[in-house]
Formats: sequence, C-alpha cells, structure tokens
Amino acid sequence: MEITESVGTLQKPGRRVRRSHAERSGETRQKLCESALQLLSDVGYERVTTALIAQHAQVSKGAQTHHFPTKVDILAAAFEHLLNGWKERRAILMHRDGKPTLDETLRYLWREVFNRPDYIAAIELMLAARHDEPLRARLQGLLATWTVARDDMFRRIAGLDGDLEKASTFLRLNFCVLRGMALYDTLNISDPNEPVLDLWISMAKRHLAEQS
Repeated sequence: MEITESVGTLQKPGRRVRRSHAERSGETRQKLCESALQLLSDVGYERVTTALIAQHAQVSKGAQTHHFPTKVDILAAAFEHLLNGWKERRAILMHRDGKPTLDETLRYLWREVFNRPDYIAAIELMLAARHDEPLRARLQGLLATWTVARDDMFRRIAGLDGDLEKASTFLRLNFCVLRGMALYDTLNISDPNEPVLDLWISMAKRHLAEQS
C-alpha cells in the first residue's frame, strides 16, 4: 500500500477587514439618529440636547458636531432616518402577493408605524416645529415626498382614484385616527387600542362601500 504524506498548510489568522471612511461615517450617523429618536421618545424634545444624544450613542462630542453641527441638523436627520424606515415598510406591504385590503393596510400601518415608540419621537418633533421655524422648514421638506407616496398607496388600496378631494379628506381622517390612538397609548397603558382599531376599520369600510 502506498502511503502519501501530505503536509498541511498553516493558515494565518484572519485579518479584520477595515471599514472604509464612508462606512464608519454612516455608522456614526445612524447611531446618532437612532439615539436622538430614542431620547425624543423617552424624555421629550425639551430635554434632548446634542451632548445627551452623543453620550447615548457613545460617540464623542467632536464626532457629533462634525456630522451634525446643530440640534436642528441632528433632529432633521433623525426624522429622515425615521421616514426611510416607513418607506421600507410601505414597500414591504406593497410587494406582498396580491393587493392588500384596506383592513390589512390599516392594521399594518398601526403595527409598523403608529404603534411603535419611534412614532412618539415623530410627534415630539412635529409639535416642537410649531415654534421652531428652521426645524419646521426642514421637516416640511422631508415630509413632502413621503406624504405623496403614502397617499398614493392608500388611495389605490382604498379605490379612491376618482374624487381627489373626497379621497384627501378620507386619507386625513384615517391618519388622524391612527395618530390619536398613538397619543392615547402613551397615557393609557392598560387600555388596549385594538377594539378601537377594529371599530374604525369597520366604519372606514362601510364609508367606502357607501361611496362606491
């Protein structure tokens, strides 16, 4: 029997792949945005400072200032980060097999947008923007494209391509209800919103049936 001896080759320990400057920068910005949203939800707009955001994100104050020189800059970026999350969830809903029903859409929006802690951060920013002109201008600019895409999705699902004025009123009413439920949740932890959502869905479907 012929025995063949083989010599194993020692493998060098794997080297850590160095991230690019753009990757490190993107990671830092994401940490700061997510910390800003978390703090807005936890302590509110008035108590949030850039120093507190940097501390929560475990990022140096210098790095925070480099990426976001002012409080408005970091809060606007955090709001944009939040909107991007909403856009991703909207895309998931629209790419499901078959056209989603109004029932599925409202439940999905409640679960994936309005009933999340970061939505309270959005409300904090919207309320603060009433008295902060630079922040209001930044948020309005960011919301402009999002609301068009959101309303277009909702209009097609609800079959409201005809009377745009009536469609707009119906859309606003839906979002007012969901937004109100989100605020109610912050004060009534033991009082679930699901029965309210069920009732609203039945009312919305009946309204659409009467319109058609």
